[in-house]
Amino acid sequence: MRSAIPCGAALAIALLAACSPKGTLENSREELVRVEGRQYEVRVAKSDMPNTWRLMIVRATIVFDADPEMERIRAQNVAKPFMERTCNGRPYQQIMDKLQDEVNYYTLFTCGAPT
Repeated sequence: MRSAIPCGAALAIALLAACSPKGTLENSREELVRVEGRQYEVRVAKSDMPNTWRLMIVRATIVFDADPEMERIRAQNVAKPFMERTCNGRPYQQIMDKLQDEVNYYTLFTCGAPT
């Protein structure tokens, strides 16, 4: 019975070490979505620049040994409909994007003129 306590403690430490800090985006609205069986928190907020928005995709499920390139592709696929919706169907252009902590995706985008 004594060996169960150290094993449990080791497992808890390993699980905590695998978790990365959860990102936040000030003044954002949050929506929980499931894509390809994975859950994501999507946050969208207006930026200080006119007609420009900040978007953050946070993987809401635990990831072990994440493949950064696949995580980027998945997050971009999650982000696309939110950028389209935010711009009300108008074209959008990403000003910058980055992947942080191998799973959290950030982008800054602007909405174009109506076509």
